[in-house]
Amino acid sequence: MSKRCWSSGALMAVGAALALLLLTFVACRAPESAQVTATPTKTPRPLPSLATATNTPAPTAAATATSTPTVAPPTQTPVLTPTLSVEPTATSWPTLAADICPLTGLGVSDPALLNRRPLAVKVQNAELARPQFGLPQADIVYEHLESQAAYTRFTAIYLCQPVTKVGSVRSARFIDLEIPAMYKSLLAFAGTSPGLYPYFLNADFKDREFVHPWGWHAEAFYRDMDLYHGGLPIEFTLFADPVKIWQIAAQLGINQPQDLSGLTFSPTAPAGGQPAIHISIPYPTRTMYVDYRYDAAKGVYLRWNGREPHLDAASGEQLSATNVIVAYANHVDADFYEDYPRTKWPSIQIQLWGTGPMLLFRDGQVYEGLWARPERDDMLLLRDPAGQVPIPLKPGNTWIELVPLPGYKWSFEATWDAGG
Repeated sequence: MSKRCWSSGALMAVGAALALLLLTFVACRAPESAQVTATPTKTPRPLPSLATATNTPAPTAAATATSTPTVAPPTQTPVLTPTLSVEPTATSWPTLAADICPLTGLGVSDPALLNRRPLAVKVQNAELARPQFGLPQADIVYEHLESQAAYTRFTAIYLCQPVTKVGSVRSARFIDLEIPAMYKSLLAFAGTSPGLYPYFLNADFKDREFVHPWGWHAEAFYRDMDLYHGGLPIEFTLFADPVKIWQIAAQLGINQPQDLSGLTFSPTAPAGGQPAIHISIPYPTRTMYVDYRYDAAKGVYLRWNGREPHLDAASGEQLSATNVIVAYANHVDADFYEDYPRTKWPSIQIQLWGTGPMLLFRDGQVYEGLWARPERDDMLLLRDPAGQVPIPLKPGNTWIELVPLPGYKWSFEATWDAGG
């Protein structure tokens, strides 16, 4: 079957539409995370004229902290210069019924589940860590490059389903300075690299961080020693107890429900889609390569990782997504490293603010458009290529695949086709 991909021509068409919009909009408030500027040493590939990726974020106090290790800067050139941001002019958000999850559009088994703050958990995706626990219970999962040899890692968002075990839990990355702001969430993780530590120490959500090795509510985590005695390395045996995390958050007075308006849902597929039964997302490392195949009987995309079915550890069933979003965003290497004191893999800032191209897959179809995040505390908004008309999600869970824009050292494009 013939394959389709997001071509440079399509990106330029989106860029032209954005250029017109930028004449009528002003820049929105900058996110409060630090801007990373890499040292230019080489000329990137020609880029589409995409005037997105965004408003310039204001540096935090962490940007000048002294605990960042001193190392030679990496050589990656930034892809785009941050500019103005498109603010969509779509109508006000729909009002959901009291028993409808704002992250999935589905009814909840117990409305009390919605009377708490969302929880984001950092989940390992190295091959040894598969199958993971707790991913089917996530309302939204972000997958992103995590810097080390182009591996990927997950940030899973929980609110609307009961969940008792998530992991294995690993360290946070640059993108996790954005996600807790977007979902007003708690954040559970297993520390950071030395270079990222001051950013999380000074984050505007620091009071909502649960960090096992730093002793920040470490009682909310535990080691699965059965896995360790079965031969799994100790670093893959740490798990989060979400029930305990929410209990601690309630004791601290930070477990209130949040305003999570912004997503739109429709059980009916909108017009304008193209057939997309098989999706390929070629993350650069072979064991990270992602495939989704549409199961028409179930109405979901089944997930493969490294050419193998990606399974849930608890049930043994294959992971699935009702919606798959491929969001292209600016990736920039920082001047510190995730594997310090070794200096091989620099930390990656994924600049998920402003606007960028996106693909939404649902109902066996693909819709091309834009993602937008006008304000720091906004979730990703999905719009048509002109940035105006919302594209609805199908009620159900969503996996969001963060992919570099052209010009980054690990750039690639998602492809799709209409058959096997």
